[in-house]
Amino acid sequence: MLDPDPTSPAPSGTPETEAAPVLVAALLAVREPPVGPDTPCHTLRDRLAAQPGLPGLAVTAEDGRVLGLVDRLALAGMADPQAPARTAMDPAPLLVEADRPLCEVARRIMQDKPGALASGFVVLEDGRYLGIGSGVALLARTDEQIIQRTRQLDEARRAAERANRAKTAFFACMSHEIRTPLNAMMGFAELLEQEVLGPIANPLYRDYARDIAESGRHLMDLINDLLDLSKAEAGRLELAESLVDVPRVAVGSARLLSDRAGRAGVGIETDLPADLPPLRADERKLRQMLLNLLSNAVKFTPPDGVVTLNGRVAADGTLCLSVHDTGIGMTADELEKALEPWGQIDSALGRNHIGTGLGLPLTKRLVELHGGRLDIDTAPDRGTTMTLVFPAERVGGSLAPTPALPRFAGEGDWVPSPA
Repeated sequence: MLDPDPTSPAPSGTPETEAAPVLVAALLAVREPPVGPDTPCHTLRDRLAAQPGLPGLAVTAEDGRVLGLVDRLALAGMADPQAPARTAMDPAPLLVEADRPLCEVARRIMQDKPGALASGFVVLEDGRYLGIGSGVALLARTDEQIIQRTRQLDEARRAAERANRAKTAFFACMSHEIRTPLNAMMGFAELLEQEVLGPIANPLYRDYARDIAESGRHLMDLINDLLDLSKAEAGRLELAESLVDVPRVAVGSARLLSDRAGRAGVGIETDLPADLPPLRADERKLRQMLLNLLSNAVKFTPPDGVVTLNGRVAADGTLCLSVHDTGIGMTADELEKALEPWGQIDSALGRNHIGTGLGLPLTKRLVELHGGRLDIDTAPDRGTTMTLVFPAERVGGSLAPTPALPRFAGEGDWVPSPA
């Protein structure tokens, strides 16, 4: 087998020594000496009879130029065995350079000369005759290449699965090791901020303690997102399902984001029907999805903008929870980037906020884990609507009686729901 084509780049992430060799036309060439144009046809018949696997013989000039190809079928139709080869040859056979990949040879046959599968073709080296290729040899080599590449892809898949398992184990281990000192750091920072052990002489220290606690909470959120995303990609993220009071969780999520939205000058409103049915879901993950969508909406909405959280049951029985903002919106390319882990939209608003680009991809995986989907309607300068769609079989059920649900209007205000 020939060495890989040096001009072919190795596959991404694969060392060159492990790159799949490129099978070329030279492998198909049977180095059978050509014949001259005046060679009698009976001589050609005798030579082909001695080589059953050879589809034909090349006819060349004295300088090595290929003049044509005589195949078995053409010889069988020649009544005069003394007729010269030129009378039986195809003057326009398929000519293939020796360094051409097998896929290109097959394409040339299909496009330029399908009959070459039976009659054969001429393999050239630097424009001169090298040998005769056959359709049978091409099929055999192609099958060999497919088997080899399938084996390599299978090995690569197993390696990727091992790496993914190692990554998940690493995140699980590191998240535990980081959380322990991080919780202590956040706890002590909150003690200092609240002056539990006595007043702090310089108020700047209290502000610094608040910054430490907020930074710690952000780092903790990042660790949790990393671990959840890694588990979701590995198919190891499990749901703790129960019947969830959707309006309660939705309104609570909006309230949690109200302070951050208020500091950004963005209002948060909720519009949830009082009779919205319960949902069989993982309550913590539902809250996580809503917080991610609300946080993302606040992040990309300019001051005086509004973020609206609403819910409804569609005609097909699916439960839809939508977060609509009056922000900057996204192009199709920006949306594709935003749905990739670590993808961040390069915008003036986006650069003013801390973010890792994990929230939206994680939300998409979490809703898909529930058998649902994430629908996104967006356009530049038109805002964005992101909708969690849960399947109808998860909607409905009986919940324990709860007090009347208040209606959240943003800015920290609570307005009683209408009777």
